[in-house]
Amino acid sequence: MNHTLPHYQDIPLLLILVLLLISLCSSTSAVSTGPSLEITGLSGEEIAHPGYPYTGTVTIANRGDQTSGIASLYVFFRSPGDPDLNATICVIPVDPMQPGQSISLPYIGTVSSDLFPGEYQVYAYIKATGSRDPEKTGILARIPSPVSLTFQPLPNQSVINDEIIATIRESTNENRIHEGLRPLIWDEDLARIAQAYARELARAGRLSHTDRNGDGPSERALAFGYPVTKDIEGGVRIGVAENLAYIGTGIVTGVGYVDPTNGTAIGTALMDGWMKSPGHRKNILDPLADRFGSGVFWNDEYYYAVSEFW
Repeated sequence: MNHTLPHYQDIPLLLILVLLLISLCSSTSAVSTGPSLEITGLSGEEIAHPGYPYTGTVTIANRGDQTSGIASLYVFFRSPGDPDLNATICVIPVDPMQPGQSISLPYIGTVSSDLFPGEYQVYAYIKATGSRDPEKTGILARIPSPVSLTFQPLPNQSVINDEIIATIRESTNENRIHEGLRPLIWDEDLARIAQAYARELARAGRLSHTDRNGDGPSERALAFGYPVTKDIEGGVRIGVAENLAYIGTGIVTGVGYVDPTNGTAIGTALMDGWMKSPGHRKNILDPLADRFGSGVFWNDEYYYAVSEFW
């Protein structure tokens, strides 16, 4: 009778193969999936108007196992009857998110004035991982019910301009009073000088204290017949000080959202910019100034604002 004896020398080799297989399985199961951002919720107003703000909230979650990088989230309107007709409402920067983290972000943007009244679908997608084409991405969300876009007359431009000027006028003196300074007297002549120069800057699309003739603030004031010297305690003050600025509407870098239909919001943004600038702030809070005037002009892209101090 023949007996086959086990080859004990083969056992270590078999054990090594088993351990190697286990190691490979463990390595496969431990492979990172990386970050995976998903839109888990989207809401917005039921009625919108061309040229007016539109607001809502979007919720994002990181379903992956790594921290995400900086991403951009787009919210846009799309016509159900014409998929090629879409208009971006806003772009939201999304900061890095930890694995498992979920955040809700408010959004606000301006509905394009070019859209016709009707029903639209509101979508959101993450640019780093998504697409505007619903057939090509899963990182896309849509508000379940369509949004009704209806016509509403926009405020008259002269009304908005008056609101901007009123805000600059009130805010200038509020800032002075806050610093213990006397309020400035509103000067209609300085306001006319400021308005004329705001119009010139807006039409030229530039910002400079030197006009096309090479004149500065004091020379322009003299050309209007305005005095540029006055007696002050201990001497004579010579010259007119001037603040200039321009600003767009919608999402403005360094400012945030500026409502194109709200002159008070536009004026506040202009004043905030001036007060954050040392040179402009100095003119507003000049203890030797006692009067001022302001002007503003819209060139269909930006508001140009001018304040003259004396």
